[in-house]
Amino acid sequence: MKINTTTPMQLKLKQLYTYPIKSCKGISLESTKVEKIGFEYDRNFAIINANNQILTARENQKLLTITPEFSDGSLSLTTSKQAPIEVDLHQPMTNTIEVGIFKDTASANIVGTETDAWISEALQEKCRLVTIDAKQLRVMKAKYNGQVGDLISFSDIAPIHLISKASITDLNTKLQEKVTLHNFRPNILVSGCNAYAEDNWTHITIGDCEFEVTLKAPRCIFTTINPISTKVNDSQEPLRTMSTYRKTKSTVDFGIYLKPTKLGSIRITDDIKGN
Repeated sequence: MKINTTTPMQLKLKQLYTYPIKSCKGISLESTKVEKIGFEYDRNFAIINANNQILTARENQKLLTITPEFSDGSLSLTTSKQAPIEVDLHQPMTNTIEVGIFKDTASANIVGTETDAWISEALQEKCRLVTIDAKQLRVMKAKYNGQVGDLISFSDIAPIHLISKASITDLNTKLQEKVTLHNFRPNILVSGCNAYAEDNWTHITIGDCEFEVTLKAPRCIFTTINPISTKVNDSQEPLRTMSTYRKTKSTVDFGIYLKPTKLGSIRITDDIKGN
């Protein structure tokens, strides 16, 4: 049966998320600033290993045990086994190094030795916390429909990721072990549309902000990591099931990526339109 992907008028913002540290837990938001590189602070920080390579939960699932939280101009980090540590978001960070991110490199600033010791203990390997060098942001690649001037922080592909609740619900009808939005780590979860309606959108408006859809989101092994237990699914689910009906030429797609074209702020109560 063909799924109706039209966009009903009752489209709503369901949840907003930011992920300050790449591959660590996300923070649910009521509102956020929308910048050229995405939501404020989203993927602005990352953790590098002893080889200056950015770690993701693909390599170290313990990253998903670190919970960030914003408070009074600082970013606090906690785990179930450690006392919190705070990062002053306004402190000067000028110790710039080159770090590896997948097969590319990026310019980053080291945060501080005290934070490094805390994170190394949490991940059980020698690590350092870095923040993106705002003066030398990464360029969004042309193969992902990036245009001249399109920039990103430590995001995989594009500034913002969106999924509809209906798409996750439909996927769960095909799975024995259900998944949640946290398997996919979207910035925006929407409700009030049919499953996979987002596949057909080219532009989205939220409040006064506007976004262009750049591509469908290609999925990877990250989706098979249980966000609570941090264990990798032995059967490679839900990726295996998604590949049976969401596979294109070379990728398994689920959700969409956006880039902001009109900046500002958005709230969970804002109107949203997709077309």
